Amino acid sequence: MELRSNTEPVQDGANSEGSTLQLVPYVAVHMRIEIDWMIHCKKLEQRLNISQICSSKEEIIERVGNIVGLKTPTVVYLAVADSLLEDSSILNGWKEGLLPLEKKKLGVDGIYKKYPYLIQSAIDYEVCLRADVFVGNSFSTFSSLIALERTQKMIKMGVTSSCGMHVRWPSYAYNILGESKGLEAG
Repeated sequence: MELRSNTEPVQDGANSEGSTLQLVPYVAVHMRIEIDWMIHCKKLEQRLNISQICSSKEEIIERVGNIVGLKTPTVVYLAVADSLLEDSSILNGWKEGLLPLEKKKLGVDGIYKKYPYLIQSAIDYEVCLRADVFVGNSFSTFSSLIALERTQKMIKMGVTSSCGMHVRWPSYAYNILGESKGLEAG
């Protein structure tokens, strides 16, 4: 099965070799649970006297699973700096029907690791940008830039409201809890 976002144009449903592509929608999650981020966000929460910056792996998994209207099965691309993780079990604990993938499972880890960190980030950025649904952290510049570009793409298409259930390219912040333990659109 070939994975593609349904937001990418496909000519007559076929690729250059003439085979039909099956469009598989996916969610991209910018999962900020790396060691460096957790140290930074805990200090920032203390300094600002708030508790909505850091999210544990379990909180992120639960909140992504609570996105209203998310059809399953759905592939979940995990944009995370694997080398900075304390916990390697990011593929465990996802709601039934959510199929988490990270670079090792996709088989692109060898290619990905050949590039410097900034190029790796650019690859994750593009994958997140093209996702049918994006979930990030509202205090992350990376996540905010993706949400901004996705919003600009909607505006260019003539969308006048980015709120509601049937928005193309929705973006959510997993660290801002919305109604019914769901995520807040960002």
